[in-house]
Amino acid sequence: MAEEATTEEIETGADAAAERKEPKRSKSTEFMLRADVIEETTLSKSVLRRLMLRDEFPRPVKLAPNRVAWVRSEVEAWMDAKKREREPERQAA
Repeated sequence: MAEEATTEEIETGADAAAERKEPKRSKSTEFMLRADVIEETTLSKSVLRRLMLRDEFPRPVKLAPNRVAWVRSEVEAWMDAKKREREPERQAA
């Protein structure tokens, strides 16, 4: 009878397979699909579209005729800028 693989062996094998399939890339060049952008920014689809029409949100990259994605670093920079726009928090007296 074949010996069962341990959990550690299974996880190590899966990790090795994942490393072979996906090239290493920095987070700054990673693409985000619309669902990812909506989830991370908490914007609705219509607000996202409106902001893009006003040039107030990063433009997506056209990957294929029917596929667009956003550059993660650009979306994160937009979120950081929004944080900086807040009024400074008042200090407790």
